Amino acid sequence: MNIKIAAVCDNELSGKMLKESGEKMNLVVNYEVQDDKGITNKLSNQVIKNSNIVLFVTEKEVEQIEEIERFIDREYYEVLPQFVIQNPENVISEIITDLN
Repeated sequence: MNIKIAAVCDNELSGKMLKESGEKMNLVVNYEVQDDKGITNKLSNQVIKNSNIVLFVTEKEVEQIEEIERFIDREYYEVLPQFVIQNPENVISEIITDLN
């Protein structure tokens, strides 16, 4: 299974760690950062549509995600940024296990 994850992160570090871990695990992670400056590296609708899962790496409530309507009808997971920073491979492994 070729797994693709679209991640919405509170910070750049979380996104980079997920992307690097995804590459090591032979899967694709695309991410955007949503912080007080707005959206950086915004995920395209095509990337979101082609992803198996959306991962919200945030301390906010999902309803507070900017342009949340882009993610409607997509299966998603939520995780706090500190868990991704501590062990991104573990977060990805849990998602893969759930998808299988």
